[in-house]
Amino acid sequence: MTTLKKSNKLFEMTKLINSKFELREICQILVHAIAGEIADADLVGFFLKHEDGRFRGFVANNLPVDITELTIDPEEDLFVKDILSTRKCEYIPNTKTDPRPDKEKLELTKIESMLGLPVIVNDEIFALVFVHDFGKSMNLTEEQIETTEAFVNMASVAINNIQMFEKMQDLLKREQLLLDATNALSKSLSLHEVLRTCFEFLTKTTGIEDVGLHLYNENERMFTAYDLSSVHFTVEEWKGKHKQGIRLSIDDDLLFKEVVETKKGIAVEDVYADPRPNHKACKTFGIESLLLIPLVAKGQVFGTVALPSVGIKRVYSASEIELCQSIADVTATALSNAIYAENLDNAVKERTAELQQANFKLEGLVKELETASLMKNDFIASISHELRTPITAIKGTIDIFQKGILGSLNPQQMELVEMSNKAVNRLLNQVNELLDFAKLENGTFELNYGDILIGDMIREAVVIMDPLINKKKQHLTIEVEAGDQMIHVDRQRILQVLLNLLSNANKFTPDFGHITVKGYAQASKYIFEVRDNGSGIPLEKQDRIFTKFYQVNNQLNGTGLGLAISRQFVELHKGEISFTSHEGEGSTFRFMLPLKERETHEGN
Repeated sequence: MTTLKKSNKLFEMTKLINSKFELREICQILVHAIAGEIADADLVGFFLKHEDGRFRGFVANNLPVDITELTIDPEEDLFVKDILSTRKCEYIPNTKTDPRPDKEKLELTKIESMLGLPVIVNDEIFALVFVHDFGKSMNLTEEQIETTEAFVNMASVAINNIQMFEKMQDLLKREQLLLDATNALSKSLSLHEVLRTCFEFLTKTTGIEDVGLHLYNENERMFTAYDLSSVHFTVEEWKGKHKQGIRLSIDDDLLFKEVVETKKGIAVEDVYADPRPNHKACKTFGIESLLLIPLVAKGQVFGTVALPSVGIKRVYSASEIELCQSIADVTATALSNAIYAENLDNAVKERTAELQQANFKLEGLVKELETASLMKNDFIASISHELRTPITAIKGTIDIFQKGILGSLNPQQMELVEMSNKAVNRLLNQVNELLDFAKLENGTFELNYGDILIGDMIREAVVIMDPLINKKKQHLTIEVEAGDQMIHVDRQRILQVLLNLLSNANKFTPDFGHITVKGYAQASKYIFEVRDNGSGIPLEKQDRIFTKFYQVNNQLNGTGLGLAISRQFVELHKGEISFTSHEGEGSTFRFMLPLKERETHEGN
């Protein structure tokens, strides 16, 4: 075969294989191509590797018996063992002079020469391909062997593509299920709605129709049965069996103890072969396998969700466990808030009754309770609105589409993907603000100091904001002095402060407006300023501008945390932030950072 013909055959083979999305179709094309186009062989067989390490027949071009009945054991066939060891093709021109192949099979099949090739997918041997004639020698040339090897490598790529495609499809399904669960939970305000939604989506994920929820009492170190979705028991029967002698104390139940300590889900394929589960409880309910997922809120386990397999053992896949954990994480927040809200409702009712019995003598306390009730409702509404996490997985999927990994998108599809990406980025920014706020509030936030060029940091902030500024056709002026001076700060957090100020200026400045970014040294400090000629801040709102969750304009999207977090970041750097504003004229925000604080932060 000439080099041109070989290239053409490879090209045609590539097109044909890449048009198929089923493993059997690809293998069938491969064996027929090798047999008919390259080696002119009587038999080309494709053998898949199984979990026991042996290879079983999958497809062949021509065989008087069913190839699926044939099995190759590397421990009994040294020829195969060598292929697995070297991960390269092996050719035996004369089987009579080579002691490695299985002699019994050679006598049975009258094979005089044979070619064996590994099919390597994801750096693992996925299958083996064997080429031979019956009763005669093939006399393969080096070119024929190389071409056969090229065809096999091409099939390996196609098989890898199929596996990637299948994994991507599975990932998209799981992400959609998680998104649906998140959306449904965000709309579930009552305790009953949250539990029913959680049970529904865990059943969709695993196919398990028995889902039980236990609440944890940290002081008593005990779990108690709380609610159940089951086809085998009613909630009353389930709770009754627990009361009849099933004690779920983490001092005795090692499985529940491990879940509390690790805050991670645990799957047990055979509960009776594992010493950790409560075997008495498992026998009572007929449990053979068990997946136990913790419910974690504010860093503490307050409950678990149990997904048992009743009457039959089963294996919980890694993707199932991961998705169940994600659903449980979203549920935990909603459930914790619902329990808190329910307890708060009950407390309000009890206290109101006491106040009524006291003939309304404690009007001040009644007003406080009414205020608490309003705060509760606002809190639930806020959580419901913001509960759109986790979105990082969704963003990853969007990035895959944007990069064209799964194929090119047409302009309309790309526009939709870009719109989705913007929406996800907005939500992600809000979530990041909430996470930063939480860390700042509980004192776990840490700064990562480094020496940064001031001018580079200001230019980076301007580059990031440039698309939004151009969109509103605003005029941006940059006035930076001593930009080549170094400053010892947490680059990411000071950049975040600059972006917050620039973002606010962009939002509150009209189209064609002016925004100015200034930077200059003053004594031992460096001053950053962001000035705009926008709408300004009303005088009556200025004293609350750095208040957490406060928004000057509620019509604009945001968490109301940007300026509050910015002030805390600046103050953590031993700096100061301030502003001046006149309604209808614009605002100027400035913050000052020390230039000679490096010694203080060495080692941070």
